[in-house]
Amino acid sequence: MEETQLKVPAPSAGEEEYVEFWPAGTLAKGQFGCAACGNQVTVHQVLPRCMVCGERLWERVDWSPFRAG
Repeated sequence: MEETQLKVPAPSAGEEEYVEFWPAGTLAKGQFGCAACGNQVTVHQVLPRCMVCGERLWERVDWSPFRAG
């Protein structure tokens, strides 16, 4: 399977700016935040539904193991 992304324009964004949403069930790797409640998960294969609110859309979270915290 390949990774799938939804590109949804932000309310005040220009044509070249967008927010990437990743739907549950998508193959992905990294850290993601729930679009509805902000719950964060680290994913190594498939994005789940949010365990807190049940939402199906995720945003990629900028994360680095070297960033102070």
